[in-house]
Amino acid sequence: MNLIEHLEKDHAELRALLDAAESVLGKPRGVGLDDRLSTDRKLLIEALKNFLIAFERHEEAESRVIERLLRLEKILSTRPLDASSKISAPLRESISEGHRSLKSITHLLGAIASSSDSDQIYPIRHVLSSLKDELSRHLDYEEQEIFPKLKDALSAATLDKMTRWAKNLRKSQRV
Repeated sequence: MNLIEHLEKDHAELRALLDAAESVLGKPRGVGLDDRLSTDRKLLIEALKNFLIAFERHEEAESRVIERLLRLEKILSTRPLDASSKISAPLRESISEGHRSLKSITHLLGAIASSSDSDQIYPIRHVLSSLKDELSRHLDYEEQEIFPKLKDALSAATLDKMTRWAKNLRKSQRV
């Protein structure tokens, strides 16, 4: 498994965790603020917590991996420096912007879920739906725009080296 496949695996895990949180909500029972949770509230909080932890871990790891990749490729590259900087500046900014947006929504979702003291879940369902849409757009963008650029810009040896580094980083995050 190379680095890009490793990141895509993380993306699939994030999608699955968010789907799991959404499935805990069940079908809407009522309309708007009359919508009620049809399952154990603790299951919902646990599912959201699992997603938030995985997202934070992924965001940190992905940012560190990309920064390291770009630094490493600049050092090892025989191409002129501005050839890689044309990729690195937009790459870094687009990923940072997406992560800021997703982080804002995840914090909002966590706050709503933890502060709600009833089984009314309209706000949670609404924010979760927004998060799911935003996450999907962000991950699709990375997979369709960023990852192909990384494949083109980075050598196979660099990608292999970074795969090992990313796996070790992930292990250290679980401790």
